[in-house]
Amino acid sequence: MKTFSDLNEFNSTVIEWEGKTLKTTQDPYPTDEGDQYTAPAIDAEGNEYILSWSVIDPEITDESSVCDWDNPVGITLVK
Repeated sequence: MKTFSDLNEFNSTVIEWEGKTLKTTQDPYPTDEGDQYTAPAIDAEGNEYILSWSVIDPEITDESSVCDWDNPVGITLVK
């Protein structure tokens, strides 16, 4: 797994949340239901999160526009 310092806007989805920078450790992927995308993420202290985003329009085929990547609808601290 890449470290926090290895991740950037070119290889990760980077968001600011409650004063922390969160970076995804793998590309977001659609849930089985197809109405959200989810991805694991980490912060600078090594805490792990699960981020989720709502699909804006299921007809969109361009994944760069399928969700509002700057505004996840769910952030769960895993550990």
